[in-house]
Amino acid sequence: MRKLSVLLLFLALPFVGHAEVKTPTDKIIDTFMALDGDMSDSVSYAEYMTMVRERTQKRFSRMDSNHDGAVSAKEYRRFWNKEQSAYYRLQR
Repeated sequence: MRKLSVLLLFLALPFVGHAEVKTPTDKIIDTFMALDGDMSDSVSYAEYMTMVRERTQKRFSRMDSNHDGAVSAKEYRRFWNKEQSAYYRLQR
């Protein structure tokens, strides 16, 4: 029985630790494909725009610090100074 266990372990070793290594591009594609809500293996315009609207609403809410439905220059300046690095790479 011990010999069988050792043999099975030996046969399984080539499969251990060989997880797929994902490139940065693979990871970006995986994130994009996560938008595929209906599991059709493609992202429709409607699925993409849902994500765009959600992000836009969240960003606008962070800019509109007094929540009056409008962003003043002062609010935008505060937002920009606080969060610009999250949206833009300043050094290219």
